[in-house]
Amino acid sequence: MSKHLETVEQLIETWKSLDVEGVLALLTDDVEYHYAVGERPLIGKDWVRRFLEKFGQGQSEIRWRIVNHATNGDRLLVEGVDDYVNKHGVHIRTPYMGIFEFRDGKICGWRDYVDLGLVNQAHAGKEFPEWVNELCARG
Repeated sequence: MSKHLETVEQLIETWKSLDVEGVLALLTDDVEYHYAVGERPLIGKDWVRRFLEKFGQGQSEIRWRIVNHATNGDRLLVEGVDDYVNKHGVHIRTPYMGIFEFRDGKICGWRDYVDLGLVNQAHAGKEFPEWVNELCARG
């Protein structure tokens, strides 16, 4: 397992307990985080902290996982499933891809490629087409 993959696996395990400070410890002070590419990036730990505190509020049963990954120098590409129960008790399970960039062993860039339409459908409790469910069932 690559050092970068180990760092992201640690980030995932830390997030499962909603340890925002533990996640932030894995990021550079000037991190640039795109929660969803196309949305305005969050710059710096303070902005990321505010986002994570709001995003994680009330989450439970977090089963975020990586299905596939590839490394290119100081970049790690991951494909996975974001899987949790939101504060309203709705099970959210959506496929995503992400890119993590590293500097001095910490994450300095983080871009998630996720279909916000699917995320919104999931929050509304709507069923996904079978092919989306198949993507989410992998790994």
